[in-house]
Parts: sequence; C-alpha cells; structure tokens
Amino acid sequence: MDKEITFYQDIKPLFREKDRNCMYFSFDLYDYEAVCDKADEIYKRLTSENEGQMPPSGAGGKWNQEKIDKFKKWMETGKKKGLPPEREAFYKLLNNESFPEFLPTAKKMAYDYLDKAKSLIENPPSELGRYGKLLKHFEFTQDAFNKRLQHIYDYVKEEVDKYEPANDPIYNSRKDVIESIRQWAPFNQTDGAWLRYAVKLGPTDEITSLLSEILQDELGNGKAEHNHSTLYTTLLASCGIHLPEVYQRAYAEDPRFLDSAFSIPALSLCISQFSDLFFPEILGFTLLIEWTVLEVAPNIKLFKYYGLNPHFYEMHVAIDNASSGHGANAKRSIELYLDHVRQNGGDDAVQEHWRRIWIGFASLWSAGTLARDFEEMLYQKRIGKPDLRQRMIKMIAHKAPYASRNHNDRKFGDKFINELFNNPEGFLDALVESSYVVKGDPKNSPILSRLTTWDGPMYKVFTEEELNLWNEWIRSLDPNNKPSDPILSLNIVTEMRRLITTLKNNQYATLGHSHILTGPNPEDPDSIITKDIHWWLDQDDPIWIMKALICDKNEHQMVIPNQPENSPFITRMMAPANKMGSAFADIAISRGPMKNGEILPSIGEPWSWKDIAYRWIQLGCPLDQDELHVYDTDVDNYQLVKNVDFQPLYTHHTGVISHHKYGPGGIH
Repeated sequence: MDKEITFYQDIKPLFREKDRNCMYFSFDLYDYEAVCDKADEIYKRLTSENEGQMPPSGAGGKWNQEKIDKFKKWMETGKKKGLPPEREAFYKLLNNESFPEFLPTAKKMAYDYLDKAKSLIENPPSELGRYGKLLKHFEFTQDAFNKRLQHIYDYVKEEVDKYEPANDPIYNSRKDVIESIRQWAPFNQTDGAWLRYAVKLGPTDEITSLLSEILQDELGNGKAEHNHSTLYTTLLASCGIHLPEVYQRAYAEDPRFLDSAFSIPALSLCISQFSDLFFPEILGFTLLIEWTVLEVAPNIKLFKYYGLNPHFYEMHVAIDNASSGHGANAKRSIELYLDHVRQNGGDDAVQEHWRRIWIGFASLWSAGTLARDFEEMLYQKRIGKPDLRQRMIKMIAHKAPYASRNHNDRKFGDKFINELFNNPEGFLDALVESSYVVKGDPKNSPILSRLTTWDGPMYKVFTEEELNLWNEWIRSLDPNNKPSDPILSLNIVTEMRRLITTLKNNQYATLGHSHILTGPNPEDPDSIITKDIHWWLDQDDPIWIMKALICDKNEHQMVIPNQPENSPFITRMMAPANKMGSAFADIAISRGPMKNGEILPSIGEPWSWKDIAYRWIQLGCPLDQDELHVYDTDVDNYQLVKNVDFQPLYTHHTGVISHHKYGPGGIH
C-alpha cells in the first residue's frame, strides 16, 4: 500500500526557508490552508519552463521530477493535512514501538527545542521582564545556584500572592476555566513522561533514586487513584470533558485542542526518548517543573472561586515543595550530578554540563506559546473579531520574520525600521507619527498611495485583505471619522435599578439574607438605619439599597466606589461558586435596548448582572439617573458623557504572571 502523502509530513518539508521568503509577499508556503488554496497555481509554476517557474532559477531552479510528482499526488489524493509536528510527535512517541522510523525526527525536534532555549538563556526577550533576567545563564557555583533558585522562588511567590480570581484579566467565566483544563490535558495526562526512561532498572545511585521518587509519585506509587494522569482525567470528567485515550491517534487529532497544547508534551517526550543523550537537559527540565510549582497555586484559588475541584493542584503544591518534596529532589539531583562531573572532568566540564542543565530549565519557556494562544482564543471568542489596532499588530508580527531583514538603514526617527519589527506595538505607534501615514486619509498616505502601488518598492507585499486593513486603520486614526452605526446608550443607574428589581422578584436575595447593611433611612434620609438585605430589598425604590451598599457607616464596607476589584460585593458575594454568584452570572443584556420600538445595536458580548454591578462600581456608584451614561461606539470601546477614565470590561490582557505571554503559562 502506498504511503499517504500529507502536508505536514511530506509537502511542507519540500519548501525551503528561502522559498518561503521568496513567496511571502503573496502567501505563506508553510501554511496548510494557504497552500491548499494556491495548489493549482503552485503546481503550474513548478512545471513551468519560463521566468515564472518556482523556485526561480536564482533560488535553485526547478524541483526534480520526484518532488513535482509528490506534490501532484498530494493534490490528487485530497490534499491531506496530516498532523502538525508536535501532535505527530505526541502520538508516535507514546507509541514508539510502532514508529521506529520516527526516532530520527524526534531527535532533531529535541535539538531544535533546545537550540531555542539556548538562545533564550543568552538573550532573554524584554517582554519576559524580571523573569527573563532570572532565566539568563550564569556560571555555576553552589552559592550562585542557591541564590538564583531563591530569587526565582521569591519572584513566583510574590506574583502568586497578588493573585485574586475575581480580578483575573483572562478568566471571565467558569467556562473559560474549564476550557483551560482541556488545553492542559496533553501535558497533565502524560505527567512525568520526561522521566520515563531516565530511571533505569538494576543497581542504582542517589541521583536515580531521587528522580525515581519523583516518577513514582507521578505514577501514583502503585495506587491507580493517586496516579497524576488519572487524577487529571477525573478532573476532566467532572467538567464534562471526555477525550479519547491519550495513546490513540484520535487524541492527537482532536480539533478542540490548540496545536500549542502539544508543544511541551512533545518536548517532554522527545528528550525522554533519548534520556542518556539529554540527561543534563532532563535534570534542568525537572527542576523547572518541580521548583516553580507555586505557579499553579493561583489555580487553587481560581478553581474554588468557580466551584471546581482543586485537588489536582493542591496535591502538586504539596508534593513538589522546595523544602522536602520534588523541588528539593530536583535541586539535589543536579548538585550530585555536577559533583560527579567535577570528579571525572574538572571544573570546565562542570560548566559545560551546567549550561546544558540550564538550557533544559529554560526549554519550557521557549518550547510553547500555549498561554498566549489560549488567551488569544478567549479574546477572539469574546469580541468576535479583533479591533483594528490588534489586527494591525498581528499583521506586523506576522510579517516581522521576513520584513525585518529588508529595510537596511532606513529609520523612523532615530530607530532603525528593522529593529522596530521586534516590537510590533511600538512599530505601529511609530507609523502613526511617521510621514508614511496621513491620519484619516488613506488615499494620501504614502504607505498606500506610493509604496504599495505597482511601481512602489512594497508592491505585492500585502494581500488585498491586508491593504483593506491598512485603509480601514488609517481612516480610524482621524477622531472625526464617526462610525456609521447608531450609538447605543445605556444608563448604568437604570440598569442597576433593574438588576435589584429582577433579583428581588426572583427571590435571589434570599441567598444573601444574613448580610447586614447600614444606610440612610428611607423614611428619614438624614438618619442612619441598619437592617438585613431582605429589608433593604423590600423598599419601594431600589436606590435605597444602592445608597446602603456605598454607605461609609458599614462596619464591613461591601462596595468601594471606583474599585470593583476590591469590593467584597463583587469579589466575595458574587463569587461564581456561591449561589448568589451563580444568580448574578445570568445574562442581563443580550442585545441593545428598545428605542421607539427599534432594537439598537448589541453591546458586544452579553452583559451579566455581575457585569452591570461591576460597571456601576467602576464608574463611582452614581445614583442620579441623569448623571452618567455609558456609550458604545465600537465593540468593547466604551466611553462616557463625562470625562471619566476607566478600563473596558473585556480587554486583551497578558497573564497574571507577566512572562506567561511568552511561555507556556503556569506548568500543569
């Protein structure tokens, strides 16, 4: 039977990096969808004898007939996609006895992963901030090792201590948290895989014993119910997530996973497949996972907040601790290993092996982008389509690997254009102030009127869709270019009144009957009265409970104006795990309100009752219906009649710990 030809395994490797660069002005040869769409045109140019041949003569000339026939057969047999490399490695290395021919590919993937980590420890990117400095390579001494690990531990703890799930910028719902549980399944359902061949049978030493203790704990020490992968599978099931068995191809092909969900598992499996070769890197990999376990502590708070079982994470924080648990084992195993290296090879050998260990430590941050991809996925779901600025930044970032080599000594101000590509947001800001853009006037902006035209140096650099994006973005830079859609006006005081009336009518308030509030007496507003929430809700006008919520005479103030993130009314009473929190999670506004019998435009993502309360507090708890309105002129771009500065309900954030935007997010 002929071998199936797929894009990722057979076609993509035919295209060299220079081929990709050559065609990037039109489309990406490494993108499956793009190559499928352009397959007929590609084949025509592959077989052409004229100047339009592909690759051109100056870039190596025509493919040989074998390559051309392979591309043609791929087209004729349905343009099969195949598995992206990380998914393929996951499936084949979990079933390595059935795929011995894949092992050379796995070894190359391991080297590629580690090469990226090597670059990371030499030049940590600026977006990693303080954590990047902690990842930077340093010469090993016992004192330096101790100090660096302590600094890393202190940094992680400091960031984790700040975390409050009610203020989490990424997770806005229980559904978001459950989706993250799904995306981390490939790693957590193969927990411990990086040590699977590092621990050998037969006489052992202390290093192997320390690693063996870690692995045995991951496997459950002979008890199925303690097996970490089983515990995570149980967590998945409790969330209604039922996946194929991890060893099945259907698991690796599951379209519900992001491709990057397999990046770190693939790294783990690739280095473990060659444990003798990559033993120093495995030691470093183990140290990162076990020493920084506190990074999963926010998940415990987050799960409790949304009423999910946090046992999987509580267990990891307990057994991976740095004082006597897996963290201590990982650290001690490195110290013993380097002692052994010193005895046999001297100090130079110690530094060589230490460098490899530290590359392994950093490899998780260079291997994957799951945290960033997951955040982007949630963001896209919330707003449907990115705003113009985000779309422009994404386009610049997409072009950067190639465009950053093509501008020689050209500058924006005092900065080289090629260097600006390292910071797409900064590049976009520089463009706004440059001579290439006339705000609000795409026709007279040189970027469109000259540079990208037929005789311009950037002709065909952008697709028609991208040129339309340029046009739309430049128009948006003029504040006088008003949107054509009617403006939606929401009165936040009216919505708060509606919230209180609705909750009262549905008797949701019985869930919070034990809470006592102090506020102005409705019968004598100059006096103060203390009553339970029932009493306040029974008043004819909802404004009285609104006044009580913000009254500074309360012993425990429930609402702090302008600070919803610090208001117990939001952070405690409305926690989704509480019954009252569940009630407030109901949708309050799913479409625009009625005006003269006409439905006005939607406000973007539907607002829950909690969103209304959050916004009311954020705006300073206004009580006068004529005082404040919220306007929506574009999805998620809210402005006020009065000049009040506040953040939108849903914005595009990085993770709780800043370096998660670059790396995989909290391990596990």
